[in-house]
Amino acid sequence: MKSWPFAGRERELDHLVGLAKDRAGRGVVIAGPAGVGKSRLAAEVLRRFPADRHAVLTIRATQATGGIPNGALADLLPREAPPGNTMRWAAEELIGRAGGKALVLGVDDAHLLDGHSAGVILSLVGRGRARVVATVRTGEPALDSVTALWRDGHVSRADIGPLSDADTRAVLTAALRGRPDEDTVLRLCRVTAGNALFLHEIVHSALESGTLQLVRGMWQLTGATPLAPRLVDIVHDRIGTLSPEVKAVLEYTAFAEPVGARTLSALVSEGAVLAAEERGLIRVVVEGRREVARLGHPLYGEVAREHCPELRRRRRHAELVRVVEAAGLRRREDLLRTAVWRLESGLGADPEPLAAASRLAWSAHDYRLAVRLAEAAVTAGGGTGAAILLATVLDYAQLPDRARAVLDTTPEPEGEAARAELALARANNLAWGMNRLAEAKELLDATERELREPGPRGQIAVRRLTLTASAAQPREALALSAPLLRPGGAVDPALRAQVLSAHALALCYAGRTAEAVAAVSEALADLPSWLDTIPAIVSPLHSTWALCGLFSGDLAVMDKAIASMADAVAGRRGWSRGEGSLALARGHAATLRGDLDAAMDVLHAPAHHETALTVGGCMGAYAHAQALCGEGRAAQETLGAALARNRATWTAFTRWTALTRVWIAAAAGETNRAADLAVAFAAECRAAGLPGFEFVALHDAVRLGRTSPARERLPELAALHDGPRVRVAAAHAEALATGDGPGLMAVAAEFERLGLMLHAAEAAAQGVSVLRRSGEERTARRAAAEAWSLASLCPRADTPALRFLAAPDLTARELEVAQLAAAGLTHREISERLHISMRTAQNHRNQVYLKLGVNSAADLARIFGRFDDGTS
Repeated sequence: MKSWPFAGRERELDHLVGLAKDRAGRGVVIAGPAGVGKSRLAAEVLRRFPADRHAVLTIRATQATGGIPNGALADLLPREAPPGNTMRWAAEELIGRAGGKALVLGVDDAHLLDGHSAGVILSLVGRGRARVVATVRTGEPALDSVTALWRDGHVSRADIGPLSDADTRAVLTAALRGRPDEDTVLRLCRVTAGNALFLHEIVHSALESGTLQLVRGMWQLTGATPLAPRLVDIVHDRIGTLSPEVKAVLEYTAFAEPVGARTLSALVSEGAVLAAEERGLIRVVVEGRREVARLGHPLYGEVAREHCPELRRRRRHAELVRVVEAAGLRRREDLLRTAVWRLESGLGADPEPLAAASRLAWSAHDYRLAVRLAEAAVTAGGGTGAAILLATVLDYAQLPDRARAVLDTTPEPEGEAARAELALARANNLAWGMNRLAEAKELLDATERELREPGPRGQIAVRRLTLTASAAQPREALALSAPLLRPGGAVDPALRAQVLSAHALALCYAGRTAEAVAAVSEALADLPSWLDTIPAIVSPLHSTWALCGLFSGDLAVMDKAIASMADAVAGRRGWSRGEGSLALARGHAATLRGDLDAAMDVLHAPAHHETALTVGGCMGAYAHAQALCGEGRAAQETLGAALARNRATWTAFTRWTALTRVWIAAAAGETNRAADLAVAFAAECRAAGLPGFEFVALHDAVRLGRTSPARERLPELAALHDGPRVRVAAAHAEALATGDGPGLMAVAAEFERLGLMLHAAEAAAQGVSVLRRSGEERTARRAAAEAWSLASLCPRADTPALRFLAAPDLTARELEVAQLAAAGLTHREISERLHISMRTAQNHRNQVYLKLGVNSAADLARIFGRFDDGTS
């Protein structure tokens, strides 16, 4: 791990190489903050100068050599300088070292150059006797002879920033020699903020400590970010020596980020705040009408918090409470923040504000904090109300056993409203936490019989509806939701939002996805009125929205739902249900697109969550992707783990499990058995009134080569279920049953238009077989090229329909000609590009047309234009 392979930043590197070799200039200076990877980029640029024509001399400037004449060049010059013009002598020595080759100077940390060395380099570059590839740190002073390199136009200056998320992923993949899961990438992006040096140190420490390890073939970071001594030293070196006041600004910001600039000034002084900002320790930005301070880098806060002594930590929190409460709790978040600071400082708090703060943390989906505050409210004497709140947030935090322990010790309260609230908490725990749906419904029924007040009775009715919809019983759920949606049926915004959420899910399962999306939109449009009361339904509303896109075949709907869900989850660490729901939606969308690597990347972390009980859904989807990759044994193991982990087996999880079993059998080579499973499952779904699951199962059978009973039933389902996916599935079954090769290619084109690339590739592959059996060889060759092109967009897919596809039988030269022709180049341009005659280029093109069964460059463009490089 000491030296990482270069990865990521390909476009930046190409741009820098272009600047370094540009004939109009004499090199490039790469500028950027410390640790962003300037030196590595410069080294890669220097490697692009061929050694047979260039002499590359590397120069490293340091603070130690900054005051020594020619100190940075000492390793390249003789020990004794002759009398006279030493700068000219040094320049000639460097030219001599080039041995007649073009001289290229690689200067690292040029802002630290001593005056003589800088003068020598400027002289060589200014006179055109050398090129330079240098790095400078932004924000640091540099000599005029250094800044003159770009100021006077001798070289180009290129400013680079931190690693992007995509670059970080590429770097990690190369360094670890394996793929990290999506959650690990995002965590490391967040804590390093794209700083390559910090990334290297954290990964090295995590590997040594075992918190970064291979889990089912992917690298996963577990536990807290490791702060090894070397990383802490680097951060301290970056921060530098701080005065007590500036250190206080850093610590207050670390504990309270984001914190008002005026609050910081009241706690320390305005001068200290300005000094901390100037040092880059904090950033002061305007948010709304308020100036707030945030940390200059996330790791500054990590180090400041870890190394702050306990007594000073308590004092800092107590001072935050004093200043903010003295100014008045004017903002919504002030109540939550001061409650937390009181706990941290040991000042204590009354149960009411603690409970209120817990609800605010819950509405922000910060379950760890919500649980902590609710526990404090119980300890402070909050009584039954605080106990019910604690049990509720524990359940939604997926800690049902702890919730059950709280509920078992909570006495029956007085008053119908409180009794109903306790019954709801117990029913929720029984159903979701204990996997005892029948008992949960019995409890709701018994409680409802004892209640007289319409408000509590309405709450019971809504919870019954929610459980019924979640159990994938759309007929019963729609019957239950109808009276609740009538005018006056559910007046309370929170109750109506829950009704709309359950109603939307039932509509989705019933095949009425457009109506379901409308119900979701109605609920989310009124989100501010109910978020604080029932924040947990943000996740299921979005899940239903994405599910509508999945069943209807509208990926744009899925993408909108995923984007909205990502906004809701952003920054909500610990919301395992929300994070899992988002990953599940993204995984389903990637699978439909045929990008199975992406599906497993996003599903991996939630599928292997240590405590989440809804992990089964993500594990099942992960197993499904594995099976589509042909990894039958691994998929079976994953599915077995999903069944063991998932407590709520009464939900639609069992339906997804059945679909996964189909493809596990197919991956094992048992195609007929897989089709049998799909047909049998479809019959179960028909009886349950689940047309979406039914048509997906029947279409799975078609994808496996079985057309009965799909050919007869799918047109009926197309009339029951909205969206284009079921209609194209019906056409697929018909074309395969009748041996209609062109029809199968048309189906493939329709699936491609929808973005369902795996379905498209499979339909095209089946079309190839049909066309070859019918003797239409030229058309079959064209279809084979189309199928190969589509399958290339699903590189890991290994389903029965795709197993016998082969790349077009083109020679390497024919493939080059085909790709250039597809890009629109003429015969003359192709011959010039490949250094062949026009006749040879034309002959190769004609062979390509014959082998692929195509007639024009437009046909080639369709085949090769689906992906960047068709050579793989």
